Amino acid sequence: MNLMRAYLQQLTYSISGSYWFVPSVMVLAAVLLSQGAIQIDRAYGSDWMAESWWASLNQPDGARALLATVAGSMITVAGTTFSLTILAVSHATSHFGPRLLDNFMRDRGNQITLGTFVATFIYCLLVLRVIRGSSESIDAFVPQLSLFLALLLTLASVAELIYFIHHIPESIHISNVLQRMNGQMLSKFDELYPATVGDASPDEAPVYDFQATHKIASSTHGYLQGVDEHSLMAIASDSKRVLRLRRRPGDFVRVGELIAEVDGDAEWSETDDDRVRSAFAFGASRNPTQDVFFVLNQFVEVAIRALSPGVNDPFTAMQCMDHLSVGLVELSRRQLPSDHRVDDKGTLRIITTEVKLEQFATAMLDQVFPYAEDDVNTAKYYVETLQRVIDISDNAELVNIIEARVHRMQKAIA
Repeated sequence: MNLMRAYLQQLTYSISGSYWFVPSVMVLAAVLLSQGAIQIDRAYGSDWMAESWWASLNQPDGARALLATVAGSMITVAGTTFSLTILAVSHATSHFGPRLLDNFMRDRGNQITLGTFVATFIYCLLVLRVIRGSSESIDAFVPQLSLFLALLLTLASVAELIYFIHHIPESIHISNVLQRMNGQMLSKFDELYPATVGDASPDEAPVYDFQATHKIASSTHGYLQGVDEHSLMAIASDSKRVLRLRRRPGDFVRVGELIAEVDGDAEWSETDDDRVRSAFAFGASRNPTQDVFFVLNQFVEVAIRALSPGVNDPFTAMQCMDHLSVGLVELSRRQLPSDHRVDDKGTLRIITTEVKLEQFATAMLDQVFPYAEDDVNTAKYYVETLQRVIDISDNAELVNIIEARVHRMQKAIA
């Protein structure tokens, strides 16, 4: 089961962000609520509600009309809501980039809105089917508590509709889009792979002279979405070997491509190869679960699209630079993890794919550079923003890296 952790992480990410999961849970809750309320109505009747100020007892014909009206309205509004959501998402991704589609699909507000309308529809439908008889019938059954809950769900749906009308334009506003991406970027810096693979090797530890005695190739193709660092550490510790990872999350891997190497003289089998391969989770696209560069590339994509002749929106590109500069400041305040990772006994077990500040600068600044230099206003803002990062940062290495970009841009616009 441990070897499935990377795949389970990706599955959890996929399910929690899908557009069906939250509405499905809410529909299930509506089914359980309806059956529970009906059973209470059958067990205790409606006499206890007769003197309540908030209760309004219904006759069978009126109850049917109420539930039928609410159910019909809810499914109509649900369809309209879904159409508006898809339209807004389509508009946003066409302007900001298709890789931002997942951000909008994972929007909890949209998911809960759809779930509220569908759940109310299902609830009313299930309660409607148990109403029997007419006003003159002796054995008529009207679940009064269930009807009252249906009314509350209807009021909640109206409130949700008002929220949705406000939320849709707000969710595709570029400032809000970039702010959400900024929060995701900062949270991913805290989880930066491979910081959690074992414990960092002491700074004074000598560099390990790795000699590959066995190579492990991928048996599948796709984007590397996640690596199960705990399982790899367990494999290396059990076999008393040292593993060197050759690919990191975000890389596209082909069948037969090298993903890891093994050093040491202890016994190693094909089964161990399969265990290592099982710790690598692949998928059809990149995602941000362990890939911070995916989030950075989203900022770059928005900036590049904004600077394209068809859009010509330099102010959006400037906003992207603002948020990227926040990321640079955050990087200047932290020590990137060592690529040498040790187990709980202090023994080196894994050498990861090292992440350097230069790689972040390339991802965050160099890709924007050729587009920013063609727009004078954006180019000047590029320089000004980076100079302000230099003023804040006390990381000499990062300052030197940024200064090189500033001088390059100044030379380009001189």
